[in-house]
Amino acid sequence: MHAATDARGAASDRVARYAFLNAAFETGFNNPIDAALRQFKTFDLSASRKLDEIPYDFYRKRLSMLVADAGQHLLISKGALHNILDVCGHIEHADGELAELEQAKPAILERYKSYSEQGLRTLGLAYKPLASGQSGVSGGDESDMRFLGFLTFFDPPKADCIATIQQLKDLGVTLKIITGDNRLVAETVSQQLGLGGSKILTGPEIARISDQALTQQAGGIDLFAEVEPNQKERIIMALKKAGFVVGYMGDGINDVSALHAADVAFRWIAPPMWRKMPPKSYCWKKAYRYWSAASAPAGLRSPTR
Repeated sequence: MHAATDARGAASDRVARYAFLNAAFETGFNNPIDAALRQFKTFDLSASRKLDEIPYDFYRKRLSMLVADAGQHLLISKGALHNILDVCGHIEHADGELAELEQAKPAILERYKSYSEQGLRTLGLAYKPLASGQSGVSGGDESDMRFLGFLTFFDPPKADCIATIQQLKDLGVTLKIITGDNRLVAETVSQQLGLGGSKILTGPEIARISDQALTQQAGGIDLFAEVEPNQKERIIMALKKAGFVVGYMGDGINDVSALHAADVAFRWIAPPMWRKMPPKSYCWKKAYRYWSAASAPAGLRSPTR
């Protein structure tokens, strides 16, 4: 976790607290974002309780939590910035002033762009006061919310990543990145990894082209950004149809179909999910050593066509 800021970019305890309430009461699948939020700054929850939850999904791209907090019933939502803005009608500044969202939206998007260019993964946070008697919520309640600010996360590449990528290159293994992060964040991280000048294809662009066109293009693309979970499998299948034998590494629930589609799949496994298994880094090192010792099977080094 890097920072919790208001809509103008100033550090905000209120944004941090509402994000903490959202993450602390979350009962869906464990994820590193909520874990980071809970560790970033803690708050007393003795006057707060959860009333209801609309879980995160990969299409809404937001998690909404109804909480009773100090006598108020609040619906608090966090998620992908554009998906949060889609359900907001106003922006609330640090002094409590409300303004029409459309007037403030250009400045919000410009700040989002600035954060992304710094390699910061950026979420939006919004809330909505509800009647004190309301104890449940549905998707229809995610409307006319008040945009409060930004949650930024920084996940720098590990120190040995560049050396590892070079080793793969020496073995003839082509590295391609598939990520749900926006194009600007993905470009910045790619440059940090020494992959500047990468050819990029985004999820919205993938959605507009046929499977045949994707098969023709996929081999020449280094970076797939803003990718939806179901598009990951589509990319893997396109590469296979183009004649590549494909290895895929992923650690999230949204990677399952791509892992199954790949010829070789590396799945991060770490405690406490499997306490008897080695931690993430060790699993990767074992897999990588095995791969290296085998001198990378020919199909993993280059297209078979």
